[in-house]
Amino acid sequence: MCKKNNPDTILSKAKAVWLMFISALLLTACASNKPQINVDETQNFTQINTFYVQAPATQINDTLKAHLETTISDVLRAKGLTSESEENADVIVGYLPSTSSKEDGTTLSLGLGTGSYGRSGGISLGSIFNIPVGEQVSLHQTLQIDVVRSGQFIYSASGSVELEKKDSISVQQKLDELVNTLLAQYPSK
Repeated sequence: MCKKNNPDTILSKAKAVWLMFISALLLTACASNKPQINVDETQNFTQINTFYVQAPATQINDTLKAHLETTISDVLRAKGLTSESEENADVIVGYLPSTSSKEDGTTLSLGLGTGSYGRSGGISLGSIFNIPVGEQVSLHQTLQIDVVRSGQFIYSASGSVELEKKDSISVQQKLDELVNTLLAQYPSK
């Protein structure tokens, strides 16, 4: 005896599969860039008491440089370290900010076509148009922070945030969040 599938059951299953597909797509689209953090586990961080924040070798805006150095220093002080001159510091903290544009790639594709079919064959003409939907380019602020002790990297963190607004205050606030995120795993005293 053959069992026939109920059309409502088939439709229900198709809706469930479609819903799972859309949910997975949304989760992938909303996923944030997690920072990449590496810690040298062989280091005794309890012996590190002082730090010096070193400006990057590349030219950056003086206001941005001062803000990043202050924010990094504030986070490390909150972790129990003391700011010191370069020659007396236990570790040197370097940083490198960069800004990049990322194409969003959101498009709506439409297919248009006509066809003519006969008994022995057919002709089909068609094309696909890609129409941009919404903003196509997003701006990302990337930051790399490295902690060096005696010429050896002992802590390295990099990450990025998307800048929704491009004014200086919003950029500084996003950088503050990024510095806190990147230094969150640095061992406290």
